[in-house]
Amino acid sequence: MDDSLITVKEVADYLKLKEQTVYLLARQNKIPSLKVGGSLRFKKSQIDSWLSSRPEMTKQDTTRQKVLIVDDEQAVRGTLEKMVELHGISAVLAKSGVEAIEKARQEPFRMVFLDLSMPGMNGVETLKALKKIDPELVFVIVTALTGEDELFRNVLEYAPVSVIPKPFRLQQIGDVLGIYFEGITRPASSSTRV
Repeated sequence: MDDSLITVKEVADYLKLKEQTVYLLARQNKIPSLKVGGSLRFKKSQIDSWLSSRPEMTKQDTTRQKVLIVDDEQAVRGTLEKMVELHGISAVLAKSGVEAIEKARQEPFRMVFLDLSMPGMNGVETLKALKKIDPELVFVIVTALTGEDELFRNVLEYAPVSVIPKPFRLQQIGDVLGIYFEGITRPASSSTRV
């Protein structure tokens, strides 16, 4: 058993991920890590154990291999749908918070791409309602809002979320999908922006 400590860069190289993704996985306790002198470190043996346990978890949860995309702008919904499906993941679209809640009651999802600024039911209200339906949902906020905006600050109080700023790129969508879905397809071009 290899109990050597390795750095974020070494883990990123080993797992073929970006360093930012490794930090995100560690912060969300999705990957075993520890702090050594204020720096993030990993035991190679724990990373190997974590890797070997992941396929079993995925097999048990095959019903939750879909993404729900919630945005009031048709162009954004359509582009996100194409980007998600380029990675081999099914997507379901909702143009409002109310429609998202209806869809979440009809079928299970693994992840929700959620806009914050929507008429009627905003993204924070939608997130709270969806969390009541399924506490295991993973939320990715896709927004042009910044940390100065009250809606943006409020969403951080209700759930751990990932944030992708608008305009977004295919690479950003692929990186977040890669954290939560096994065996995603990686399209050749990742420079597309929306």
